[in-house]
Amino acid sequence: MPAQPNWAVAIIAARESIETLRSTIEATVAASAGRDTIIDLLINGNAGLARECAAWAGASYGGTAWLRIWSIEQGDKAHAWNEYVHRIWPAGRTAFFLDGYARPRIDGLAQLDASLAAAPEAFGATGVPTSGRSAPALRAAMLSGGGFHGNMNAIPVHAMAQLQTSGFRLPLGLYRTDSLIGSVLMFALDPVTQQWEPRRIVVNGDATWDVPGQADFTVKNIVAQFKRRQRQAQGDLENRAAREHMVGRRLPITRFPKTVRELVLGWIAAHPDEARRLYLKNPLRLRAARRMRAPQDWSAAARAPELLYGMQDMRRTAEQPG
Repeated sequence: MPAQPNWAVAIIAARESIETLRSTIEATVAASAGRDTIIDLLINGNAGLARECAAWAGASYGGTAWLRIWSIEQGDKAHAWNEYVHRIWPAGRTAFFLDGYARPRIDGLAQLDASLAAAPEAFGATGVPTSGRSAPALRAAMLSGGGFHGNMNAIPVHAMAQLQTSGFRLPLGLYRTDSLIGSVLMFALDPVTQQWEPRRIVVNGDATWDVPGQADFTVKNIVAQFKRRQRQAQGDLENRAAREHMVGRRLPITRFPKTVRELVLGWIAAHPDEARRLYLKNPLRLRAARRMRAPQDWSAAARAPELLYGMQDMRRTAEQPG
């Protein structure tokens, strides 16, 4: 039997507390027991938190997985994902992606790995949520119709390598990163010649995670939910623009605009009547469109990630990093 690829886990974070990130790292280490695993914590737009995590790791980390902590100056999840794919991912390893607050269950990563092993032609695997009010409905929808969840998913070596060589990057400022990544994978990275096929992503109903405090009825959670609704309105516009790019015009994934502002405003200009219908159904979409007209400074995205803890090349030594 050929040896299975080793694992690489990217934890993308920005505003989580150090306690939350420590909990996620510890759960990830436990879930990767028995595998040669490199865990990369990517903290974007929060240099103070990145330094705090590096100090904790230098003083206290003793997990069995290799750990690296990166500070990414530009605060943007899409940019952090791009940086991982093109600068940080240790080639030849199955890549798992976690949000900073998502603690994988003890068998969560192994479940995704098993899904990819059983379907070597697949371009991804995804877990399903089990906590939160909307989790049962979303879980059922994903199991019946497919999908790709941003909290915990995996991309096999062949797809990661193709993402690298293609030069594909998510538009900066994108909210629904998982939606676009999933669509690109379902098109086998080539909407010009391939058909959209949900079965290219394996949905594993036994792979899940925990989000501490998600169900608590607190002022913080209420405010977060209101902000989430605003971002979801922007996400609705993003989805329509991305669909037009890949399904309507069948353009290569490398021709996505650099920023979500360019992507969405270009679609609105080309389809004003459809945009107005969306605004009428949800006025928050109009507000999102207006907010996107304000230019944003993305100059920090040109700066390389800074490694604060761990070793750039894990092959240099058999000792723990740091």
